[in-house]
Amino acid sequence: MTPGRQRRFDVIGFDADDTLWHSEDSFHQVERRYVDLLAPYVADGVDVRDALRATERRHVPISGYGVKAFTLSMVECAVTASQGAVPATVIGDIVGLGMAMLTEPVRLLPNVAEVLVDVGTDHRLVLITKGDLVHQWRKLEMSGLAHHFVHIDVVMEKDEKMYRRVLADVDCQPGRFCMVGNSVRSDVLPVLAIGGHAVHIEYEYTWEHELVEHDKSVVTAASILDIPGLVR
Repeated sequence: MTPGRQRRFDVIGFDADDTLWHSEDSFHQVERRYVDLLAPYVADGVDVRDALRATERRHVPISGYGVKAFTLSMVECAVTASQGAVPATVIGDIVGLGMAMLTEPVRLLPNVAEVLVDVGTDHRLVLITKGDLVHQWRKLEMSGLAHHFVHIDVVMEKDEKMYRRVLADVDCQPGRFCMVGNSVRSDVLPVLAIGGHAVHIEYEYTWEHELVEHDKSVVTAASILDIPGLVR
């Protein structure tokens, strides 16, 4: 930081999936394969994608987010959408798709490591991500990025209560905090609601559950390369 220059923020928060590394594209690829697997066993007029999304929404309060919850939803939806006609071999294939997602390598988005080094020179960095605890920590360890963060939280939901708790944990006032992420619903609106700041970086795919109406005044960045300039 330039001598004598006042920092805008003390703490910068980063989302993980689809902000630091690719994630949602794998869900889309698996969903396409899933629809193909079920096609021979569902009646004409059954929209397997819609049925799967409805199952996922119903499961969120029970199983949360992430690949394991997604796989459970795929299995249940396969049985219900096919009215029990789906064979055990296809259920095995579906479980295999989920296991492949859980063990796939982490694919960092471009310039992530360089930006974390840059922003971390004059800010404390925290990681706040939703999903399965074991899988998220595994991805973080494989990413090689954990050392950039002074605080890491894998949470069930990103809401105002959660952000207030995290900011209390890192001793930061909301006005001195900026969150960076790909979801307006999870990474932007609840932060703004408690008096913080946020930057939205759009990813190629967004899970429908994360879509939300807003007034279009959200600060956006074309890529993570814009973050150092925006937070300073």
